[in-house]
Amino acid sequence: MRRIKLSVRTFDLGEYLKHLAAAGELKAPLTRITGRIAYFPPCHLREQQIGLPWWDLLASIPGIAMEKVGGDFDCCGMAGIMGFKKDFYESSLAMGTHVFDKIRKANPGRLVTDCLSCRMQFNHAVPYEVLHPVEILREAYGISK
Repeated sequence: MRRIKLSVRTFDLGEYLKHLAAAGELKAPLTRITGRIAYFPPCHLREQQIGLPWWDLLASIPGIAMEKVGGDFDCCGMAGIMGFKKDFYESSLAMGTHVFDKIRKANPGRLVTDCLSCRMQFNHAVPYEVLHPVEILREAYGISK
């Protein structure tokens, strides 16, 4: 019962911030974001069944131009720990080829994903700056590093 009590009070950060925004407890970002951003929704969001909270949050930023890359069956190839293992590194990159091609086709100024494993994989595979949505929000709120 303690685990259940805790689990109903535990949120993905994007989900939590989206709840705050919906309740009027999160100020809307004011700084305009320019340039095209591609957003890759990671596999774990599908499993959590919470929608795309980061997509919704980022969409509230003035001037932002976003495109979602990747579909329900797309994986960056990291596949949990597979991409971390030397024996599977090349296979993990091969698994992600379909997504990498979609990203290159979108040709964004920046790539955004809320999965740090995907971020590492993309840093190896595509020539774009890869950021977490929090970094884009920080910029939109005018908060310096």
